[in-house]
Amino acid sequence: MKVMKRKNNKIRWSDESGMTLVEVLVAIALISMIVTTFLSFFIQAAKTNNRTSDINRATFIAQAHLETLNQYTSYSEIEEAYLLVDQEEEGLTIKTKDEGFFIETTIDVPKDNTTTLYLTKVTVTKGGKAYAEMQTYLTLTTPPK
Repeated sequence: MKVMKRKNNKIRWSDESGMTLVEVLVAIALISMIVTTFLSFFIQAAKTNNRTSDINRATFIAQAHLETLNQYTSYSEIEEAYLLVDQEEEGLTIKTKDEGFFIETTIDVPKDNTTTLYLTKVTVTKGGKAYAEMQTYLTLTTPPK
């Protein structure tokens, strides 16, 4: 940008380079938009990471509960092992809490008495949202009371 200077009543043009306020404001606005865009990516990545972590923990909890139930040989042993159980005609419901998750385990009684396979389903929830659900068949020797 050329600036006019007066010296001894003579006008001279000098070349002074620099940035104007408008150029600085435009640069700041562009940098702000870029940073905001990347910040939203990081926030979304953090949310996804937390959700994935919760799903992994819930899956491990469900697997551990199924493995624990697998070591019992009779229906009555399971009833004795867990204090908070809801006994119904269709089966047994066990409700527990672990690491901030609520675990509901249902053991369905077979319709016929010819089988010793009991369908067992473990559902792990947190805040009313299901994070993991697993099911397997348990081989139990004695029927429910």
